[in-house]
Amino acid sequence: MRSQSDVVIVGGGIIGSSIAYRLASEGMGVTVLERDSVGSHASGFALGLLNPTNATGELERLVHQSHGIHLELHGRLQEESGVDLQLQTMPHIELALAESEVPELKSECERISRLPGFKTAWLEPEDAWKLEPRITRDLFGAVLVEDVIMLDSYNLTLATAQAAEALGVEIVLAEATEIHYEKDRVVGVRVGQNRIDCDAVVLALGPWSGAAGVWLDVDIPIVPQKGEIARVEGLDPVLGLHVHGPCSVVQKADGLTWLAATRKDNTGFDVTPSNEALETLSERGMRMLPELDSHRLVLQTACMRPVTPDGFPIIGRVPGQEGMFIATGTGGQGIVLAPAIGKAISDLVTAGETEIDIGRFGLERFA
Repeated sequence: MRSQSDVVIVGGGIIGSSIAYRLASEGMGVTVLERDSVGSHASGFALGLLNPTNATGELERLVHQSHGIHLELHGRLQEESGVDLQLQTMPHIELALAESEVPELKSECERISRLPGFKTAWLEPEDAWKLEPRITRDLFGAVLVEDVIMLDSYNLTLATAQAAEALGVEIVLAEATEIHYEKDRVVGVRVGQNRIDCDAVVLALGPWSGAAGVWLDVDIPIVPQKGEIARVEGLDPVLGLHVHGPCSVVQKADGLTWLAATRKDNTGFDVTPSNEALETLSERGMRMLPELDSHRLVLQTACMRPVTPDGFPIIGRVPGQEGMFIATGTGGQGIVLAPAIGKAISDLVTAGETEIDIGRFGLERFA
């Protein structure tokens, strides 16, 4: 382990790895501290859907900026790391399973049609069944979006980390225990009996970010939200689109059909897969694609997402502490937002400002 680094990043998930990759691309010396292993939590278990058309409100611009960076990075990351991202491009279809849902979904179709770079159409039930005959007959219409991207979130995280290592980033499987300051400036990070001297620290601890508040003497309002996904045997013929309604159903490059995802608060850090979540996902999935009733469960996963009281991420400087930055609170959007967050934090560290739209997502809003 190095005793000195320009920047120390605490956390090696997709957010920390993306920041490390971007900083290293700018010539910075970077050390990443990861207590467990890269992609071993939410970053490795996420669905991996990139569909910026579903972003609205305050997150819309940030999501679209991040999507653009995703498109620029995928080929480069695969080449630099040798890791297959298992990229798939497919149609997305949003089902109206009740007549009352039709007006809102038609309004969504109109909104998406105004977005540059995306094609959308309203489908009557007969049109949806032509596209995928296995969709439920209890259908009142659907929104079609062409095309969205599906990838493997673990492979994306691994590829980003390995590409960062190829640029000189050191990834250390160890736990940070203390931040060192001189007056109000960060000067180092304690790791066991060792210390890494540095000019900047980035906290990218995901659902564990709240505990880092003791280092900063600042409240970081992050709590874990449990999310579960079920993977069942693949459909034959292959399901060639992403179906969404009460949940997501998609057949990924691994051949399995994924049902995603549940959300449950107030569970602490329990990542034990539950029968309750499996029953919920099964019932929701079969409501859209009744054929799933005959498909055997292969794997059920559970992880913790970092969520804030207002549902928006925390990105930027830590007020009053020079050289300290934070990137967390992405909820279920970590994979989607990681490239933009990586660039934004890298810009702030190296240039003091960024064109990425993070102005409203600072920690100071919770002061």
